[in-house]
Amino acid sequence: MLAGLILTIAFTILAAHAQTGPSGFESPIQLSPSSENSTIPQLAVSGNDVYLAWIYNGNGEFGAKFARSVDGGSTFGQPQDLGLLGGAPDNIRIAAEGESVVAVWQSFSENKSSIILVRSSNSGATFSSPIRISSPSADAAFPQVAINGTHVYVAWLERTAGDITNVLFAKSDNGGQTFGSPVSITDHGGNSGIPKIYAYGSNVYLIWEDNSAKNFDIFLSKSGDFGGTFDSPVNISANSGNSGVPQMAVADNAIYAVWMDDSSGHFDIYFAKSTDGGKIFAAPLDVSNGTQDAGYPQLAVYGQNVYVTWTNTMNSNNYDVFFSKSTDGGRTFGKPINISDDPGASGWPLISADGDIYVSWLDNSPGRFDVYIAKSTDNGETFEPPVDVSSSTYGTWYGQMSVSSGTVYLAWLGVGNQSNGIMFSKSTTFVPEFGTAAMYVLAASTVAIVLAARFSKFRLK
Repeated sequence: MLAGLILTIAFTILAAHAQTGPSGFESPIQLSPSSENSTIPQLAVSGNDVYLAWIYNGNGEFGAKFARSVDGGSTFGQPQDLGLLGGAPDNIRIAAEGESVVAVWQSFSENKSSIILVRSSNSGATFSSPIRISSPSADAAFPQVAINGTHVYVAWLERTAGDITNVLFAKSDNGGQTFGSPVSITDHGGNSGIPKIYAYGSNVYLIWEDNSAKNFDIFLSKSGDFGGTFDSPVNISANSGNSGVPQMAVADNAIYAVWMDDSSGHFDIYFAKSTDGGKIFAAPLDVSNGTQDAGYPQLAVYGQNVYVTWTNTMNSNNYDVFFSKSTDGGRTFGKPINISDDPGASGWPLISADGDIYVSWLDNSPGRFDVYIAKSTDNGETFEPPVDVSSSTYGTWYGQMSVSSGTVYLAWLGVGNQSNGIMFSKSTTFVPEFGTAAMYVLAASTVAIVLAARFSKFRLK
């Protein structure tokens, strides 16, 4: 779909001081060469280092690339190739902590997909040779990765005979140099969906969707010994409807989870919380509580505040980005508000909170999909007018966002006329657009801010 299309923005390595627009976001830059068709950007931030990884196709050759900034995203070095092991890569993911950076992807060769990993111990200056961490005889895909100190954790899906998919897990205790044998988190006759992974202290959490009971439910499993052993999976949703695309957040011993669920006859956004490390979850709450389909939720936790955002159907031709918050740790949620609220299709939101709340999404109000972002400075009571950050010519996809100490980092796939490029922008003074007053608002603030996912050869049935 997107392959075969050329970005008119020329390839450039950003100058030390990029131009900043009225919203405070710098003019977008393209990190990937215009001669390559790139996709699936992944963004990670560690301290003042900003990392981007992606998949590319240049002159008929596929590969994985990586670019880093050591000055907070002001400049980026020349992209480096992460190497190949097996065939064409897909579904790349990255994680970073301190000077450790890990990238994982699936590699398709000889009608089989494997999980490949590379690591860096010097903030992405150099990477190890790729290693395979899944079984050579298994069909494995959709990896997820987390770093916690010297521990590296990877989860993925493995497909067996009869198109059965299970969640697999492997860990390294030496920074990713070597991995133990993969272990099965699920082992059944149904299908497990793409897992999400989170590491905190000695704990590792996995959450996924699973139809082993004939309808899809949300399951979570926890390890309290750095991934050495895992507890039996807990069914969080436990209802007669279909539940999917879960997300989670962890704070101290509390686990927060959101997902989409059609128990009401249409899809709603549900939330559940555990205060005992995942052994028991409170009864799920319907956060969206509407009459139209709601899906693809994301959440953020800041103190006792829980923030949830999702895509909400408005009518047969339109959908918007909605938001709801809890100020009592997730016991109750307020009435949802429409953040995007425009005639275009808005969806696939991302959310982050650092005292202020940031929600980004894709929106085709300009006539093509662009990356929009809105900010709340009053704990989600109101949101400032959305800002179009990408302002593209042909459109954008695969939005990524990270927020650290008031700096907002955004990355996305820029759709081109013949090829697609990896785009990046950041803002340290994010303010909304105010027309002719924008320059004065910005001056005052500086003195005083789907998806279409591309199908891989590994598909769930």
